[in-house]
Amino acid sequence: MPAKKTETKDTVTKKGTKPVETKATKTTARTKTTKKAEPKAKETVKKAAKTKQTVKKTETLKNDKASVEAVADDKVKETKKTTAKKAPAKKTTTKKTTTKKTTAAKKTTKKTVTKKEDTKQKMEQYNQFSLDTCIDMAKAMGIDMGYDQYAQLLMDQSDTKEIVKTILEQYPIKADAFSYEEDGYDLDLLEVLVDKVAQTVTIKASDYAAMGKEIEAHEAYVISEESLDNNDEYNADFDLVRRLLMIAQRKDIHTMSDLQTIVTADATKLIEKFMDVAYAVLKNWQYDDVKYYENFIYAVLSQFNDLYQAYENKAMMDVADLYIEHGDYGLGDANYAYILRENQIKDYIYYRYAKAYEHIDYEKSRAIANEALQFVDDRYTYYPNIRQLLEN
Repeated sequence: MPAKKTETKDTVTKKGTKPVETKATKTTARTKTTKKAEPKAKETVKKAAKTKQTVKKTETLKNDKASVEAVADDKVKETKKTTAKKAPAKKTTTKKTTTKKTTAAKKTTKKTVTKKEDTKQKMEQYNQFSLDTCIDMAKAMGIDMGYDQYAQLLMDQSDTKEIVKTILEQYPIKADAFSYEEDGYDLDLLEVLVDKVAQTVTIKASDYAAMGKEIEAHEAYVISEESLDNNDEYNADFDLVRRLLMIAQRKDIHTMSDLQTIVTADATKLIEKFMDVAYAVLKNWQYDDVKYYENFIYAVLSQFNDLYQAYENKAMMDVADLYIEHGDYGLGDANYAYILRENQIKDYIYYRYAKAYEHIDYEKSRAIANEALQFVDDRYTYYPNIRQLLEN
């Protein structure tokens, strides 16, 4: 069967023989192969792409990690750099602050210096004013005080600032109530005023410490035959006793023992020495000097109770003798009459009275001595002296 053979030829190949492919077969095979291979290729491509993506992702992750690390390193570096940069910046800031503080300090110092200079100039101006002008300016500020009141305060305090404080306690005035620039004076004037008064007064608290030695030196003075020496001593004694009287009057002292607590010396002997020097000197001075001395010595004795009891009669007889010496017999006689009337023991008084007239009016001296014999006999200490005046 030829047809059958033909089919066999077409479909069956010999064993070991390579099949002959027709175009159609070849195309079909190629198509089949292509169709079968295409999904595989796509899968491969997908896998490859997936792998590639994975690789990329891995690389990206690696790169990202590296980038992060790099960024981190950069940040650390930047931080270090920033820190390094900031450190000097901080120093710069500190320097600026210091500079500002220094500038502020300089400004403050400048202001302080300027203020000090202004105050210095102001005080210099105050010092050029007279004492009376300063007192008037103080009155214009409401401080109604005169020279004597400032002088008295100087006897209580040695510190000028303390004296000013005392004044302002009595006359309260606000610190800014007056301006030197606007009014021409302010409260700083008070220190200058007190200092000016201190320069003129003869006694102030700062002098007390030295007065003790001064008292002792004058107590030791021996009355000289030279009248000039006695004159100088009288003036010095008068000034010293006057200062003691001022202290006692200011501080209300009435005994020499209380006075001693301030001037560190007992001035009792000084008073007696002063009276003796005055008696020797004032015989040759003016009558008015005697009057002045009388008022002064009585003021001293009246201030101190113990002195008055001890030296009252002596002072009165000294003054009476001086009046008689200067020709004021009436006042001299009146003084002796008072003393005789007030004292029981009269021998010394009569002797002094008669002695005062011995070289002036001898007959009157004898008359006084005779009168004395009515009250005085040999039991009295000065009886021989009275008898001698009669016999001479």
